[in-house]
Amino acid sequence: MRKENFFVRLTKKDVCVIALAELGGAAAVIDTEDAAIAAHAIDRGAFGWKKYPDRVDLDAARTTLRHEGEGKSPRIEGSIQKGWHLTPRGVEWIEANPSLLGNTTITVAPTAAGTQRRRAETREAGAAVNRVRISDAFRLWTDGKEFTARQAAGVFRIDEYTPPKDRTRKTAQLQELTRGNEDIEAFMKEAIPSALELRAPVGRLQEGNQ
Repeated sequence: MRKENFFVRLTKKDVCVIALAELGGAAAVIDTEDAAIAAHAIDRGAFGWKKYPDRVDLDAARTTLRHEGEGKSPRIEGSIQKGWHLTPRGVEWIEANPSLLGNTTITVAPTAAGTQRRRAETREAGAAVNRVRISDAFRLWTDGKEFTARQAAGVFRIDEYTPPKDRTRKTAQLQELTRGNEDIEAFMKEAIPSALELRAPVGRLQEGNQ
């Protein structure tokens, strides 16, 4: 049980957030069962059967994931059927507590499919960095000029009519894919809030409701 390795007392919700982070949930949607297995690896007492702690208690993981996702300021979003991913707040919480991932143990053995997936993720990250760097918003920011909410939103491929959950997912995914590039990370701190402020014109919203 890895909870003993920390000086903080982790809740079951904390464990689920960490599990998603370990599985790459900042940039991808993680299946509920995979999240349950990862949570069980962190804390068998909380996510194992009472009589047989070596067995994963899927119901406990499902309930905890759902409760965290329904919270006032959730660190994760998703559903039991479609899977889960970290919200920007979830990413920030992980970054603020780096020691929580210090003793990560990946129990899934490397496979050819896994290697191919990692190569694909590397290509995806490279494309994401390039996408940010060639954007109008990033160029203006680099020159010390202001960019508009629409220009910021364009970096994340969202517009006025993108649903709130999709906005959160897209900003979190691009933020994770470009992590490690100091200039882009600094840009993201300004671009994400600006992009999330983009709203449809009131007149067009009224027309759509008629």
